Amino acid sequence: MQAKDKKQEFIQAFGRVIKKLREESKRSARSISYEINLSKTTLLLAETGKLDPQITTFCKISEAFYIPPDKLLKMVYEELPKDWTIVD
Repeated sequence: MQAKDKKQEFIQAFGRVIKKLREESKRSARSISYEINLSKTTLLLAETGKLDPQITTFCKISEAFYIPPDKLLKMVYEELPKDWTIVD
């Protein structure tokens, strides 16, 4: 698998995790985005795997769910295939 495909796989896993967290918290994208000063569009693009978030956006999203960034990253890795690596 090429690096571009692996990157996209990671972005999609991130999206699945944050969508699940948002749905479990029973909060709207609008309320979360308002709370962390992030556009609703940005949050929804991240949820759908169409946004490669900057580290600051990643941290803001982790704060929205009261999860440290390292734990959110671990959750994303757990969503990926066991043999997944960014480098071949």
